[in-house]
Amino acid sequence: MLFHDRFHWFALPLLLGFLACGAGGTGGTAGRGGSSGNGGIAGTGGIAGSGGTAGSGGASSLGGATGSGGTTGKGGATSSGGATSSGGAAGKGGATSPGGTTGSGGATSSGGTTGSGGATSSGGATGSGGASSSGGAIATGGAAGTGGTRATGGSSASGGRSGSGGTTAGTGGATATGGSSSSCGSSTLNQNPFGCSFAWGLSDPAGSFSGLDFLQFSTFWVDYGIAADGTFSTCSGCTWLSNKVASTSLVPVYYAYIIGYYAHANGIVDGNQCPSSNPNCPNLTNDGATFVKAHRSAIIQAYASYAKQSYAVWPTKPLVWLLEGDFVQFTDSAQSSPLTMTEVAQLAADITCAIKGNMPNAVVAVNQSTWNSDQVTNSYWSAMKSVGVRYDFAWTTGVATNNGFFNTGVTASTYNGATATYAYLHQVSGKKIFVDDGCGGNTNEDWSPSSASTLNARIASGVMAFNHCASLASNYQSLTTALKSQLNSTCN
Repeated sequence: MLFHDRFHWFALPLLLGFLACGAGGTGGTAGRGGSSGNGGIAGTGGIAGSGGTAGSGGASSLGGATGSGGTTGKGGATSSGGATSSGGAAGKGGATSPGGTTGSGGATSSGGTTGSGGATSSGGATGSGGASSSGGAIATGGAAGTGGTRATGGSSASGGRSGSGGTTAGTGGATATGGSSSSCGSSTLNQNPFGCSFAWGLSDPAGSFSGLDFLQFSTFWVDYGIAADGTFSTCSGCTWLSNKVASTSLVPVYYAYIIGYYAHANGIVDGNQCPSSNPNCPNLTNDGATFVKAHRSAIIQAYASYAKQSYAVWPTKPLVWLLEGDFVQFTDSAQSSPLTMTEVAQLAADITCAIKGNMPNAVVAVNQSTWNSDQVTNSYWSAMKSVGVRYDFAWTTGVATNNGFFNTGVTASTYNGATATYAYLHQVSGKKIFVDDGCGGNTNEDWSPSSASTLNARIASGVMAFNHCASLASNYQSLTTALKSQLNSTCN
């Protein structure tokens, strides 16, 4: 995630597979990179593009009933993911709409009905990806992601209308899942993982959770231990879950900064970390999208792997994943090669599938950047809806006391005054909202000192939780405890 560029006014901590959501390689008018990198607006195909290493799916991955999708079920002559199948007119900004670094997959290129992104993307006669390319009941991205009877593709299965394939033709590999409930996990969302009372949280304390039973959740950044090749030799989040959270009643929350930490491991720092002597050093603000394009498939696999490891130690209770903050910056014109909105939404969809396909109890939230213009906010959430990202709620940063606006000083006449409110985010996303104080200081921690009437107004706007992720304020417990009985239900 491109989190450290998310608020532009504080420094972020340095702490913070392949899954096919469609049956196969995608295409379509605005085809985005699938869980393993599919094509974008005119996603290109290779000679015999294929999907993920093992053509996504799980042990019992399945495709659709008819093995075809889209209006005509065909794309280019042999459209499929090339060596580096890319998507998006300009493929800019974010992780990467293109089909991953290698765009390879099963033995045979997949075409699946739902090449994610395309409205009528379809596959070959039996259009589906690798040996066991997944389709699932709800292949994310396309309308109804289907594959062949056994999700197998011919030697030249074609992609969607724009014939893109890329790694989406069959993601997964060792941790990919499929089966009767699809590779994206259950279609049932969980918008209230903390229950119906307004939830108060705190970043992981240096010591134990002793004396912190007044909280409903705690947060932890994952995972700075990622290597330059995108793999994990350890799982610090798993240790945290097992050794600290398991003995409490708290709901664990990950700040999932896997893209950011992965980029750090490859010499790309956060936008505010370049030295004054070299202000344009390789950083996520300018080079994040290019990095993600080059490492898309590894990013999806990293999320899948981490979810699988976390599930092994936390198999029942909810685990919330706050995805890459400032995710929208991957589309920004400051990027050397930005993603389109559809591409960044497809990336979010593929990451969500990677998590939920390997951790059924995962709850995923997508970030809203508070500095977005009105047009960017509307385009961003419209793309999330069009692609069909299976996120459970939205998350952002902000104050409680500025009449429902995210930031202090913002008014209706500000450049983004029409959309920079909790009420608008709730409306445009259709989801509840998790808010934090910026994780860089106590600037926005005006929530616990606020009156019950102020917080009830925020609850009415969709806010259901607040995380105090700076150092613990001495009066945080007494203030939050006094407010609890006065606050309205968040489930209404």
